[in-house]
Amino acid sequence: MSTTERQSRDEPHHENEERRPRPSRGSPRRVRKPKTTPGDVVRGFVRFFGEILLTAGLLMLFYAGYEVYGSQWETDREQQGLADGLDEAWAVTDETEQGPDSEPLPGSADSRLYVPSLDLDWVVVNGTEPDDIRYSPGRYTQFDSAPGEMGNYGIAAHRTPGLFWDLDLLNEGDVMVLEDGENFYTYEVFQEETVLPEDFWVVTPDPFEEASEEDPGRALLTLTTCAPKLNNTHRLIVWAELAETTPKSDGMPDSIAHMAPQA
Repeated sequence: MSTTERQSRDEPHHENEERRPRPSRGSPRRVRKPKTTPGDVVRGFVRFFGEILLTAGLLMLFYAGYEVYGSQWETDREQQGLADGLDEAWAVTDETEQGPDSEPLPGSADSRLYVPSLDLDWVVVNGTEPDDIRYSPGRYTQFDSAPGEMGNYGIAAHRTPGLFWDLDLLNEGDVMVLEDGENFYTYEVFQEETVLPEDFWVVTPDPFEEASEEDPGRALLTLTTCAPKLNNTHRLIVWAELAETTPKSDGMPDSIAHMAPQA
């Protein structure tokens, strides 16, 4: 290879370099940030507080949903435990454990209530304090009245699914059954009314007779709960009167035979 050819190969080619655009020698342009205006500040605060309110609203909605529907499984669980304890207590024949003059313990199981038209039943506990009726209907203990006796056996419960949520669906003529250790007591609904929370007369021994020293002349069952649903401004009251007493030795009344526990 000649010297001329070697030099030709070693020399750099400048043709392509000349075609490439040369970088500008001027200083780079600075991007100016937009100025923050009072309107931008206001919009930022509105957006921030809007997100907080939205989050708080979702949390409140979740909590309300749990209080209404999510707590039902807790009610069912507690009711099962109370039912087992009540059946065991009824099976005890030793009367020395609780004499006739013994005071019932608050929150202790007292009876069982069946509402066949709603296909629901509950263990009723003694007392109507918040802790007593958290998962169960509770009996008003201010008046000495037992299932099937003359007087007014009053029961209160929360207006939540699993408890008295559908109490407003009861109609005149519907039956409810109370069970104690010896009998089933069938009551027939005869009146429903919405009253104020302070109207305590609804659970007196005979709400439909003027106060007197005479003993009440009939056996009543009164159910109370909040009204309307998801509110507590009023109370929904359902009254029923004793129609029939069935000894447990004769089996369950026909009205609740389909609700018998499965063996």
